[in-house]
Amino acid sequence: MRKKNLFIAILMILSIGQACLGLVFFEIGPVNTDERDTIPEHESRVLYSSGFGSDDYFFNSNIEEINEIINMFSKMRIRDHKLTINSGKRHYKHLENTIEYNVMFRQYGFDIPEYNLFIFTDDYQTLSKQLEIPDNIFLVSDINDFPLKSKAVIPERKTWYGKIQFNDSIEYDSTLVSWTMQVTLWEKDIEGGIIIAKVKDQGIISMEFSEDEIAALKAGNSWLTLNAGNSIVNAKQTDTRLPFDFLSQDIENTKTIAVDGPKCYYGRLLFDDGSPTIMDPEPWPGAQIDIEFSYAGAFEIDSEGYFKVYFSKELYEEIKSEKVRKNIYVPDYENKGRSTAIFTYPVSELSMDKSKAGVVTIPRPVPPKQELSIVESKVGKQIPGFEKIKSTDFQPEQANGKLLLVCFWDIEQRPSRQFILELEKQKETLQNKNIEILIVHAGTKAETEVNNWIQENNISFASGIVDGDPYNTLWVWGARGLPWLVLTDDKHVIAKAGFNIDELLAD
Repeated sequence: MRKKNLFIAILMILSIGQACLGLVFFEIGPVNTDERDTIPEHESRVLYSSGFGSDDYFFNSNIEEINEIINMFSKMRIRDHKLTINSGKRHYKHLENTIEYNVMFRQYGFDIPEYNLFIFTDDYQTLSKQLEIPDNIFLVSDINDFPLKSKAVIPERKTWYGKIQFNDSIEYDSTLVSWTMQVTLWEKDIEGGIIIAKVKDQGIISMEFSEDEIAALKAGNSWLTLNAGNSIVNAKQTDTRLPFDFLSQDIENTKTIAVDGPKCYYGRLLFDDGSPTIMDPEPWPGAQIDIEFSYAGAFEIDSEGYFKVYFSKELYEEIKSEKVRKNIYVPDYENKGRSTAIFTYPVSELSMDKSKAGVVTIPRPVPPKQELSIVESKVGKQIPGFEKIKSTDFQPEQANGKLLLVCFWDIEQRPSRQFILELEKQKETLQNKNIEILIVHAGTKAETEVNNWIQENNISFASGIVDGDPYNTLWVWGARGLPWLVLTDDKHVIAKAGFNIDELLAD
């Protein structure tokens, strides 16, 4: 079940050491794995928290473990390896627990991931003699006389700009594509690249380089590539190159590089009666039926049920090969703000030709039934019609220019049966009042049983039976129970409802 338009409620799952408070997720203790080759998996981890734009990993480590973590950090494929030494012990107050830690590893950044490593100590003199600092670690400290210095220095960088344009001349718009175009920095003889920028709206790229990095790019010792980046499409050294001479420190003078754009695929979703998937009534303001495809981003379903979604070739083939899953989310009438994936729109039904888009139909969501006793009075309103009332001996034209009396009843209720028998006794009186009479069975008994009872008791009125769910028909007619009388004027505006036969005869 997915939650929309509401903040995440407080959730505590203490049995497995996890909790979600507000918008922050916590996990206490080390990760449950036999692999220990990355910092987040280190066995000295005591807490993990995620929220507000960062993932934080906390460790309570001895000196050997601290050096292990520093070594892991130095081998990460990132531009700057910044290690900060801070004074004082640290603790994290989590629920009823006070968790002590002396190392924190932080990953943050919505567009480009950045990483920092922190060490906290009360005895910096001893720590400085025991730390093993690789040459690529840039060391900073809030301790003025911290004796250990690093060899690495974070270089001064300046901003450079680039711009892309799709080959089909469609303007780049990050809200339309199903992936993010990213820039990766590669270095000769070094495995793996570093993501340094993501393309923004209008195809603008902003990135920063030092003088040494610029010199390496110009000499061909490093290079930049463009690719559609997400968790299933990894950057490759052979991706489209972004030549350095296409970049400029003046955003107005950047050259535009053409790249292959995403392909647009069409689909169509309708209710099973052929109408567009518009929630009416809405369970809550803004509630709508959504479709989600992996990595496809947000898209709208138009008034004819069509939608379009963008995929790169690689993404489309990858998603098409995935196991078909439920991806049509329907708002919940009973739990406001929640939508649940109930139905499936297969990727294979999408087409680049709108006229060939696959049509998937789903049932119209039905609001939860409320007690009929609270139904709104329909007095003064036109009758809703007879579309859901099946009858062989009644036609609406029979009541033209006459008052119409409709009696909703249920053969299984004794008061209902008595109502029908009493109406039969008063038939002549009622007809003298220019009243046309229709009795409508709104129970669950089979139509043959109802007709047999009518014949056995010599009921001569025109009769009908609700076609479908009786609840819906009773609701639109304003019936608050059974039996229920509705009397209209000669224009079939409801004049009276919910009265007894004596009141009718007294008029």
